[in-house]
Order: sequence, then structure tokens, then C-alpha cells
Amino acid sequence: MEISKLRYFNAICTYQTVSAAAEYLHISQPSLSNAIKELENEFGTQLFRRHHFGMALTPEGEELFKMSKDLISCAEHIQNVMKDLGREKKVLHLGVPPMIGYLIFSDIYRGFITEYPDNKLEITEGGRNELIQKLSDNYIDMMFLPHNRSIDKNLATQKLMQLEIVCCASKNNPVSKIRAMRPMDLANIPLVLFKNSFFQTEKIKKWFAADNITPRILLQTEQLSTMQSVISNNIAVGFMFKQLVEERSDLVIIPLKIPMLVDVSLVWKKDAYTFKSMKDFREYIAKKFNILCQNNMHVN
Repeated sequence: MEISKLRYFNAICTYQTVSAAAEYLHISQPSLSNAIKELENEFGTQLFRRHHFGMALTPEGEELFKMSKDLISCAEHIQNVMKDLGREKKVLHLGVPPMIGYLIFSDIYRGFITEYPDNKLEITEGGRNELIQKLSDNYIDMMFLPHNRSIDKNLATQKLMQLEIVCCASKNNPVSKIRAMRPMDLANIPLVLFKNSFFQTEKIKKWFAADNITPRILLQTEQLSTMQSVISNNIAVGFMFKQLVEERSDLVIIPLKIPMLVDVSLVWKKDAYTFKSMKDFREYIAKKFNILCQNNMHVN
């Protein structure tokens, strides 16, 4: 069994057609089809059912897909470690939640690439839980993690700052007149939240639950721009980090009656191999972060 053939198999599972998978892999369609046939012959079972809409996994194919993802991830991790030992790995895979990315990442990216020009950054955006899973599976090397409790003992941390979650609304929304927001003030107000995998959403839902209020959620999104647009157009009320709203003249900040503070740390797997690009990034963050996050941010 060759890892390359499993990668081909996974690409078809992901893209659902040979043509799309071949384009992604930069190989010809006949080469990809032949590789899958060889894999089926090796295992003595059919992995796909072919039809004119594309390809569907057989039960045997579904089982292989489940098992092969971990194997491919492990193989790629070994490959990356060995390349790093030969000083060829210069790409840092970094997980960034959208609001944190919008707030600080452009400055960090520009400064890091300037100071360490041999390194490259590949960014994966997503919610806290999604990124933690990707870190566990070695799809990313490090991530910015929002939290307000002890972090998993298997993770190493570099604490960076503390941010405040506030309620925000259009100037035309009646709730914009409230000075200190309570859950009961939003009992029947349409809300826009990030998806459930996001740390902020978990915090907000617990905030409502503590007062036995069921929030009226109109929309959940992964995109910061969508949230800002929905709030600005007075479609719904939302929650964001205070620093993201302060410079927007179209939005009103309403602090929560009991402030909701969130720590942000850079984290990585404690016992995993540390790539040179990871060491460079940690060094850069340690030197530069206080300057980048001064003003209204509480830097630890």
C-alpha cells in the first residue's frame, strides 16, 4: 500500500469527481483512475460506485476513508519533521479565529515575514474547537486560542493578551440606548452569532442560560464581515471584541453589565516536535507583541 495512492483516494473523496481531484493533485485523470483501480485490486474490493454525477463511496470505501485520514496525517507529519531536520520545512501552518485574525494578524504577518523572510505562513481560519482538533491531527502547527479557563495540559502556551466581548448594535436599534447589557434586555431581540464551534458563541450562550433566557438567534456565521454587515444594517444585534468596534462609527458598543473577558494565547502541542518555523514565530511574538497590542488591549 502506497501513501501516495491513499492521498489520491482521499482527494476523490473530498472533491467527489476524478476531474476535480486530478486538477487539485496536478496529475492526469487517467493516472488518477489507474491508481484507484490498483488500490481496489490490492484490497480486493470496490471503493467507489461510479455514476454520471460523479463517484460515491461504497461501505468499504467509507471505512478506508475514515482510517486513511489519520494515516496520511501521520505520514505528512513525519515528512515535515524530516524536512525540518534537513532545514527544508519553512512553512508554518497557523490556526487563527476570525475576530482575532482581523484584529491582530495583518500586523503580525507583515512583521514576521519581514523579519524572517525564509519562512512562510499558511493560515487556517475556524472556530476554537475546530482549530484544536486540527492541531491535534497535525493539520496546523500552532494556533491563537481564546480561553478563560485552564488550557489542556498537553498544550504549551504563550499568553498574549486579554480582550473584552461586548454587545454591539446599529445606532438605529433601540438597544443602543442601554448602558449596561443584561441577558433579559435581549430576550426578544434578533441576534447574529458565530457558529457553535466558536469560543465566543459558547460564552454568549452560557451568559443567556445563567439567566434562563433563550436567545432569539436569527443567523449564525463563520464570517466576521457577515456579522458586521448584519449588525450595521440593523438586521440583528451581535457580540464582538470591543477593539473591533471602537473605530466603527456605524456601530454602538454596549458593555455587558458583568464584563466578559477572554484571554488569548499562542498554543502548540507540548510533546510534539518543534519546527524551526515555530521557534522563529514564538521568538517574533515574544519580541513584538507588546508593541502591536498596546493601546486598548491588556497585554499579559
